[in-house]
Amino acid sequence: MGEEEDLKGDEMVVSKINWIKYEGFTEGMEMHTKIRYKDKGAFSNLYKTDNGLSVRFFEKVKGIAPGQSAVFYEGDDVVGGGIIQRSEFSTLS
Repeated sequence: MGEEEDLKGDEMVVSKINWIKYEGFTEGMEMHTKIRYKDKGAFSNLYKTDNGLSVRFFEKVKGIAPGQSAVFYEGDDVVGGGIIQRSEFSTLS
């Protein structure tokens, strides 16, 4: 049986991106990212990948789940969003 800490990750791949506020993003752009409707969100940086975006959180977050939506914010403004493809658990110790 795993620990609750095992459910946390610090990176995910998001595809099927829909940009709302801008036509795209700049590499390393800082966003406030929510991965669940009632999620308080966490700060992250966005990076381009072959399959969409790599979203790298500043700290580990709980609940990254493939098939769920990820929404990017600047303050109260929705910048865009997409579908979580997979999570990565390797960059933070």
